[in-house]
Amino acid sequence: MSEDLIARWLDDRASLTDDEAAELERVLTADPALARQVKDQLATDELLSRRLALDRRNFENQVAQRIVGSDSEVRFVKSTLDAVDTVQRRRAAWRARLPEAAAAAVLVAALLLVLLRHESTSIVVPAGPARQGLHAQYYRDQVLKSVPVDRIDAVVDFTWTKGNPPIATQRDVYSIRWTGKITPSHSERYTFHTKYDDGVRVWVDGKAIIDDWNGRYTVADKSVQIDLEAGRAYDLKIEYFNGGALGVMRLFWSCPSQPEEIVPASALSH
Repeated sequence: MSEDLIARWLDDRASLTDDEAAELERVLTADPALARQVKDQLATDELLSRRLALDRRNFENQVAQRIVGSDSEVRFVKSTLDAVDTVQRRRAAWRARLPEAAAAAVLVAALLLVLLRHESTSIVVPAGPARQGLHAQYYRDQVLKSVPVDRIDAVVDFTWTKGNPPIATQRDVYSIRWTGKITPSHSERYTFHTKYDDGVRVWVDGKAIIDDWNGRYTVADKSVQIDLEAGRAYDLKIEYFNGGALGVMRLFWSCPSQPEEIVPASALSH
């Protein structure tokens, strides 16, 4: 296998063919040392991707404040950039060490098998004041069970077209769990309104307020009313799955003093 194919796999692990995948499974089974080497590389890439994902969504809004306000945050940004450089150099060295005869092993299917067997590495986020948005965990299945990809989502307002899932997965199948706090501005009865395709569950203050965990062919709507107290931070958990093709998940709210809107980042924290 040429170095071009190895580089293509490193950039896009879903780009290889079924025939290449079958060949990889055969070669990795016959070469445990190469399998361990590939697993180490995957673990390094996964760790880095998770760390970068933690701050991807709110990076533009927060990085300037971090650099100005805290030496520790400067070190965080610098260490992240250093990690990017380290992984790039490791990838280059790894490619150079692969003998041409063994290069055919670096194919997608068995690599995915190795990745699924790799135990999740916890990412520890330094303690600090609550930040806007929700903690999101993206899974490569529809039952919230695989190794998740972690990131911060400013709001829950997503439409994913067919063939463009939020993470690398097969047949547009994925699930997501969002957790954090929601703080209303008014002591009134709020209406929570979801638009979704396929299934959704929502909890506020530990109570299930929406539960429609079903596949469907069209975008659905569901609304529920709940009394909230101004300034109080309520626990919020949202679970969602998409079984294929179009994916939609949008969370709105309204009350007598506030017209319907997507729940804004200013009302969410993690």
